[in-house]
Amino acid sequence: MCLELSDELQNKNYNRHIYAHFIKGLVLAEAGRLQEALERFHSCIKLYSQDPEPLKQVARCLYRQDRFQLSYEAYLEADKLAKHPDAEIYCGLAECSWKVGDAVRGVEWARAGVQAGGGERAGALLARLLLACDQLEPALQAYDQTIAATACGADTLAAAGALRLRAGDPRGAFQLLGAALAQRPGQHAAALALAAMLLQHGDSHAALARLKAALNTHPTCVAAHSNLGLALITRKKYIAGLTCLQRAVQWAPLSARAAHNLALALLTCRRPASAFCRLASATALQPEHPHTVLLLAIALERLGDSRADAAYGRALSLAPHDALVSVNVAARHGRAGRLQLALEEANNTAQLLQDGNKADAHLASSLSVLMNLLQDAGAQSDIPDGAELERPVDRKDRADAINDNFAPDEV
Repeated sequence: MCLELSDELQNKNYNRHIYAHFIKGLVLAEAGRLQEALERFHSCIKLYSQDPEPLKQVARCLYRQDRFQLSYEAYLEADKLAKHPDAEIYCGLAECSWKVGDAVRGVEWARAGVQAGGGERAGALLARLLLACDQLEPALQAYDQTIAATACGADTLAAAGALRLRAGDPRGAFQLLGAALAQRPGQHAAALALAAMLLQHGDSHAALARLKAALNTHPTCVAAHSNLGLALITRKKYIAGLTCLQRAVQWAPLSARAAHNLALALLTCRRPASAFCRLASATALQPEHPHTVLLLAIALERLGDSRADAAYGRALSLAPHDALVSVNVAARHGRAGRLQLALEEANNTAQLLQDGNKADAHLASSLSVLMNLLQDAGAQSDIPDGAELERPVDRKDRADAINDNFAPDEV
């Protein structure tokens, strides 16, 4: 109906009605017919070249067509015609600068947008651009100022909460993520980040609920499928966990992290051959990740492959100051009968744990078990598994693992 009315106006005014051209361009742009919309806006510019609004719409259409440099130039022309500072133009210039690879210039335009009263859009854009320039603290300050000055939506609150979590402020992150979910319960990023926090604190039941909510709004989210699978594995729901992790790999076949997580679950379920296949893919995609190489070494050892020692050495060379890698290398030396090397590496692990900023109770427990086994090694010809990846090991856990009934590996 809107298009019909605009055509009637054009017929009555010999195709020179500026507002009818403008409205028709907006409708066409909304329908995704961007090239036709550009023609309508260019007609507006030809009829009256001093109005910045058609130029702004031209810049938007060009941006949606991924013609970022042309969009940037159109926004500059609109800025020249604008009689007052226009936050919308400045935000558009910042986004175009970011897209063409000049994040520093984008930060300047975003600051101008904030000063011009751009509100939530300008503040959130400034924070993202600062983060792209590896300026974490200024990005946090930008989010804080934006949230304090305006009533922000769930997306901005979720992004600020995720950044707080990354900066090591779980309390502030929890408040922001909770506010985002209270405003929109289906906010995918907030649910995912909050679930990660809950998993870190061992509350797998609440984390499962958040992850399922995230998957309801974003069924193809690889991270949600992967985290849900790991959470189910911790609750010993192995089939469901493996299904979720397999689905994550199917959605992202070139994701090294998804393959790593699936391999970790397969190792937990005593399927080292399948885990090795996934880890081979993960290390091909991300050869410098020490924990993936460490998992590969564990899989090779369980398969009885002679290349396990080389893989353990590679993991240690990639992360010589990682206590998790060090304790597993020490356990490998012990199981292979190299007791002196095992003792030296265990002492190195103890030193790394002492030098670390945060004490790791799981690693400390694993190291304690390993040291006790090494002290008793004179009466033993073999050292049992002393340290499993990312999990404390004690005699009760080892007995529980033996009593679990897993399906045999397919090889």
